[in-house]
Amino acid sequence: MIEPPPPQRYVAYLRVTDRPGTLTAVAEVVSTRGISIESFATGDFRDGSAVMTLVFATSERLQRLIERTLNRLAVVQRVTVLPAGDPQVLATGVVHPDAELRFTPPADAAVTWSGDTANGQPLLIEGQLLEVERVLAAARADGARRVSSALLPPEFAQHLS
Repeated sequence: MIEPPPPQRYVAYLRVTDRPGTLTAVAEVVSTRGISIESFATGDFRDGSAVMTLVFATSERLQRLIERTLNRLAVVQRVTVLPAGDPQVLATGVVHPDAELRFTPPADAAVTWSGDTANGQPLLIEGQLLEVERVLAAARADGARRVSSALLPPEFAQHLS
């Protein structure tokens, strides 16, 4: 028997109408296909619209179906879906200082960072999503207990209008 390929992670950026029911409509498109939303955020509110960002994992075939279905929703103005590893998918991460934590990103991490946990400062990390996640995983492995992350609005957000 041939094994199906493992699900790939995707990030969907949607420009949507800011009104009651929008979140439900978008979530329903994903959830009715048996896919869990790993991460969800809103932002860039202007002129009665907002950008929604969803992270989910599925097959390429289902990702295309979800993208087409989202584009058909009356509350959705535009959809861009990218693989999580795409260079345009940027994120930030913060490693909050703990009393004993002395953490700096691995030398081979392709991220920019500032701050010094050894001096009680939070460590701010910025870069491609998968690289930021790798650095945050290393921080957790080193004992960091307070770690957070967020996807940045895409550079192409103006094209989501």
